[in-house]
Amino acid sequence: MKKLLLVIALATSLGGCAELRNIGTAISLGTTTITNPVTPTRLNQMESAITVVFAGLQAWKKSCVEGLIPASCKAQIAQVQVYTRQIPPYLTQLRTFVKNNDQVNAVTVFNQVVTLADTIKSQAAAGGVTITATVGN
Repeated sequence: MKKLLLVIALATSLGGCAELRNIGTAISLGTTTITNPVTPTRLNQMESAITVVFAGLQAWKKSCVEGLIPASCKAQIAQVQVYTRQIPPYLTQLRTFVKNNDQVNAVTVFNQVVTLADTIKSQAAAGGVTITATVGN
């Protein structure tokens, strides 16, 4: 329910926002350990958070293409895309590991996705865009 409200709040702010600099979502991806396994619920939370992050990045890109923000955004977005392109294959692997209850590999991949998401958020912040997401620990 909490995540649904977050998505609705993000969608509302994206819809009425002419400049992406004012967008802020609440996403914080926590790392996991063997004692805190990656369950199907945590996987769904991760995927929901990543979807919100990608939606924010897509809105940033759209604002850039439309010229609503400085032209330097193109180079900034290109830097972020290096990391965003790595996430889908990791999520595919993560789904398989969670399905097979392979927690050692699931934890490793989960933490790699968290690291990538943190890098994406900091790269976006360097470009003047605040993107944050919350995934249950």
